[in-house]
Amino acid sequence: MSEISATHHHGSHAEGHSHAEPQIAARSRLLPSAVTADRGTLRTVSMGMMFVGAIVLVVLVILGFSAEGAGRQAIAAYHAGFLFCVGVALGCLGIQMILHQFNAGWSAAPRRTAEGIASLLPLCALLFVPVLVNALIGSDSTKLFKWMVPSYVAGDVLFEHKQGWLNVNFWIVRSAVYFGLWSMLALKLYQWSRKQDLSGDRWLTAKARRMSSYGLLIFALSSAFASFDWLMGLDFHWFSTMFGVYFFAGSVLSAICTIVLVLAMLSNAGKLKSVVTPEHFHDMGKMMLAFTVFWAYIAFCQYFLIWYSNIPEETAFYNLRQQGDWRYLSIFLVLGHFVVPFLVLLFRGVKRTPRLLAFVAAWLLIMHAVDLFYIVRPVIKESKLGERLIMDVFGIAGPALVFLGLAIRRVVSAPLIPLKDPRLHEALEHKNYV
Repeated sequence: MSEISATHHHGSHAEGHSHAEPQIAARSRLLPSAVTADRGTLRTVSMGMMFVGAIVLVVLVILGFSAEGAGRQAIAAYHAGFLFCVGVALGCLGIQMILHQFNAGWSAAPRRTAEGIASLLPLCALLFVPVLVNALIGSDSTKLFKWMVPSYVAGDVLFEHKQGWLNVNFWIVRSAVYFGLWSMLALKLYQWSRKQDLSGDRWLTAKARRMSSYGLLIFALSSAFASFDWLMGLDFHWFSTMFGVYFFAGSVLSAICTIVLVLAMLSNAGKLKSVVTPEHFHDMGKMMLAFTVFWAYIAFCQYFLIWYSNIPEETAFYNLRQQGDWRYLSIFLVLGHFVVPFLVLLFRGVKRTPRLLAFVAAWLLIMHAVDLFYIVRPVIKESKLGERLIMDVFGIAGPALVFLGLAIRRVVSAPLIPLKDPRLHEALEHKNYV
């Protein structure tokens, strides 16, 4: 009997160990050295990016005053760079809320990166200031939005029809509302997540999920109307009912790519290696593939419907971009933004290898910047593609480098994962079977 009892006791003891081992293993993954960044982690990279970005912006301003007609080209290129930054931050906000609504357990590990980047939306309001200054005090020859130039729209029947929406004061108010709504949503989600790190209050996750339910509606409407005001409004004669979805697709794709890049850099620095695993990169790679296809689908549908209906007010957008060298940029976008990444991301091994996936993410971010440039820059009809090319490159690179440098700095300034998220255990044990 004593032998049986001893055996039973030994079995119970072993069983206790078998239950404890996964918990011990999980806790070992969450050691401070693995999930927090020390003072030097990527800070040199972020400071370098911000410094170079600031220098580039100073040079852009100088170039903008260097020649007649250069000012409008400079602000157009900067506007594309500003929209790149807004798109990345907005996409991160949208991804967070979508994942909260799906209650996606695997997303608990990489979600903090999205939270940190989205919390920079108030900074995007500061990046908007040069565009606002151009609208308010820019000369008629340098104003980016031609509908703001009285002599240009005088006697224009279409402008008179849209004047209730296209007036400077209302445009400024709408822009302020957009940034206010986005900042409120992003900062609330970030604050609740950081508060949960300390308190472990599970109801903060429920609050985030509840706010995401109506936040997604606010996000969808405000981002669509912002794209109408800041992009489609560049040529007030043109309109597309699909443009809001087009902007959404590009923004979310750029956000996923930025998250992948930051997490790959952290992994390369020795952080999160056993927390954000190839399984998580695999899922983010699948999302990159999905939104690459979605962007291409929306872009093709918009083009096809406009081509099919053949209405002059609609076809003007593509007619302008089929002239001169813009035609070659159109072909480059089709290949670089869809065909090449689509074919590469089909391979499972690419999606599960952080460095390879980061390379694809960097390429897609460049393509997203080119896409925004393709929308904004042809409006400056007095300057052809390739003319003062350095201004076009600097206009996009300046704000993008400053923003991405600050994004890295924000991410590493806090715990790299939501430490007490109730779904974190699910994220740590996440496996892909497809």
